[in-house]
Amino acid sequence: MCTVVPELEAFIRRQFRVKTDDAYFTIDSHLWEEGYVDSTGAIELIAHLEMTYGIRLSQETLFDPLFTTVRGIATLVERGMDSQHASVRAS
Repeated sequence: MCTVVPELEAFIRRQFRVKTDDAYFTIDSHLWEEGYVDSTGAIELIAHLEMTYGIRLSQETLFDPLFTTVRGIATLVERGMDSQHASVRAS
C-alpha cells in the first residue's frame, strides 16, 4: 500500500466529516460519485496535496481516472513525488 494512503484517508475523513464507522467508505470508494467530496472539496483536496507533498498536480493528473479514490490519488501523488525527485537529481 502507498505511504500516502493513511495520511490522505485521515485528511478526507477529518476534512469532509466521514465517520470512522462508515462501512461504505474505503480507500477504493469513488469520492465524487459516492458524495464524499464535492467540487469545493476537490479544490481543498488539491491544495492539501500540493502543500503537504510539495508537488504540482497537472491537469492531466486531475483528469486521470485514478483521481477518484484515495488509493488512486495516493498512487498519482507518489508518481508526482518520484518524478519531481528525478528532476531534481537530473539538475
